Amino acid sequence: MNKHILILCLLMLCLSALAAQATEAAEAVQKAVPDSVKIQREREIVSEYGFKIDNTLAEVARKLLIADVDQWKRYLGLEPANKKLDSMSLDRLGIAPYRALLAQQYSVFGFTELSTLSEAAAAKHMPIKKLKQMLGLSDVNSRKWDRMSLQAMDFTPQQIEKLHQDFTDNSLRYGVNVTLVGMLTVFLALLITSIVISQLIHLNRVPKKKQADIVLDAKGKEKSSSATLNKDIIVAAIAALHIHQQSIEDRRKLALTFRRTPTNQWRASAVLSMPNREMGTKRR
Repeated sequence: MNKHILILCLLMLCLSALAAQATEAAEAVQKAVPDSVKIQREREIVSEYGFKIDNTLAEVARKLLIADVDQWKRYLGLEPANKKLDSMSLDRLGIAPYRALLAQQYSVFGFTELSTLSEAAAAKHMPIKKLKQMLGLSDVNSRKWDRMSLQAMDFTPQQIEKLHQDFTDNSLRYGVNVTLVGMLTVFLALLITSIVISQLIHLNRVPKKKQADIVLDAKGKEKSSSATLNKDIIVAAIAALHIHQQSIEDRRKLALTFRRTPTNQWRASAVLSMPNREMGTKRR
């Protein structure tokens, strides 16, 4: 029983040792990658800008063509007002050449080559989709590019600055074109609306009154008539109108005769108000 316990303990110790070794190897690889990139980038800086770690801070500022030295020193974590630091070397100040270059990029552009694409767009106040489109990236709506550094995407801050300048130059022209198109669209819409509204009167046109063929005066005599109308027709129309009026008058008289309001003769002669009633009433 004790042998089995010892074997299990030994196996667990072996597994933990292997896991620790794998973790250390992973950390070593992760540290080796930025160190190798840093060394390679520092070699490029030496060949491109011509300064080394033993150059003074003032010499490095001149070779990097830094305009705002105070801001550059502030990004390096140094005191901007301390002029004694200008005569010290980068080695003495503990500043690597790559860090000096990053500080120069930040003081000039507001971002560095290690900044992500979204950080660069925010620093330049550019729409990130427009920046992706100008960089020629595929699928500008994808967010996989947003958290990638400019160095990983093989872009430099100078390229971003040039694209920003082009965007600024064309933004004014683009804004003017959009404004003109919008104004023309509004004016055309108002013109078409006014034309349509002016034509709506023809949809609900009042029908013209038809002129009468025969016009009579108050006495029933012909006042005017159509030139194409036959005289016999006029006479027949007047006779028909006269007969119609006579028939209406006759019917009105018959209605008055048969529909006369009934009356009570007893009530009309005041028979009900008898004098005996007055005599028989007692006075109080």
